Amino acid sequence: MNSRHCFLIALTVMLLVLISCSFSSDIDLSLNKTKTALVIQQTSVSLEQTQISLNAGPLFTATLAAIDQPIDTLYPTLTSPAVIDIQPTYTLYPTYTIPPNATSQPPTIHPTIFYTDTPEAYFQSITVDRKEFYCVSSNGPTTLTITVELSNVDRGADLYWRLSEKKTGNVTNWESVNMNRIGGNARSFTFNANSWEGTNNFFYPPLMGESWFEFQIISNDGKDRTRVFSEVTFFPCAQ
Repeated sequence: MNSRHCFLIALTVMLLVLISCSFSSDIDLSLNKTKTALVIQQTSVSLEQTQISLNAGPLFTATLAAIDQPIDTLYPTLTSPAVIDIQPTYTLYPTYTIPPNATSQPPTIHPTIFYTDTPEAYFQSITVDRKEFYCVSSNGPTTLTITVELSNVDRGADLYWRLSEKKTGNVTNWESVNMNRIGGNARSFTFNANSWEGTNNFFYPPLMGESWFEFQIISNDGKDRTRVFSEVTFFPCAQ
């Protein structure tokens, strides 16, 4: 601001000196007057511009605009599902013991309760009269009758049986009974489990649970045998 004033003062002094010199010279008076008028006019314009610049405020006002901060969008977190390790379930089947006088291991069990063989076979058919029997008559039948048709009834047949507990897989020892003639080529045997009335003809360990009644028929000479049948259920009494 002070430098501008000093400039204007210096310019005015120069103008005055110039005017003074103009009057003392032999230059044409009209030309001097013209120059003087131009100088005065330029000086006046400069003074006005200086005053305007002093009085005028800033042309632009800087405005700080608030900068919008970005809004973070929250996305759901993906959680990996828990891996379920599914283990296969295995069914445990009881092992089979070769009955006395048996010549080979019993064949694999098949889901049937009626057995029919070829006409040339020794065992023509094997049947059972029921699929379930009990040790108490109030719960159901207490007897089981097994019948076999033979190609030669005179050779005879022994019936081997045991119990296989369904829950634990525990088995009893093989027991045997001789099948009796009932006419023709048939032989049969009836099991009675009514221990409450004391008419039972077979025994089993105390606390035995629901079990498969397994049986196999073998010819008296041991040359022929059936598979092991395991389709009949027996319900022991808790002793």
